[in-house]
Amino acid sequence: YFFEGGQNNSYFFETKEDIIYEIVFKPTPYLFDLENTEILENTFEFSILLKYNPNSKLPSNDRKVGATVVAVFMDFYSKRNKAISVYICESSDGKEFARKRKFDHWFEEYNDDTFVKIDKNLIDKNNNKFPVLLIISKSNPYEEQIFKAFVHLSSNNQK
Repeated sequence: YFFEGGQNNSYFFETKEDIIYEIVFKPTPYLFDLENTEILENTFEFSILLKYNPNSKLPSNDRKVGATVVAVFMDFYSKRNKAISVYICESSDGKEFARKRKFDHWFEEYNDDTFVKIDKNLIDKNNNKFPVLLIISKSNPYEEQIFKAFVHLSSNNQK
């Protein structure tokens, strides 16, 4: 992988099938209704984007993709140890729960007890559920405040 940086803290990597992914940590200081500027300045929406696929088929189940996502995550948190990542699983194709299962698998396989993850569902006005995950370092001094704000966010989103 390589770090390009920019406004969305972009990372890129290429698989053995020449598929290119972008991982972004987009600043989202508006996500939580908090006054703690240190939390707000360290809140990011985390996304894994398929940027280029030269094949007409879906990407294979390449084990190195998960390891690379974790390596990128570790690199980003080494630069910003108070980072707060919110991962909203892409839902445009109806595969959001498959994406969540894949991410959960990577988290369980590679987490060395450095990070904590909380899972919630956001529910829209049509009662559609969207999985959303919060990931922070266990060493984050604002852990309790962040958890409360995340639970409040997901609770306010429901009817």
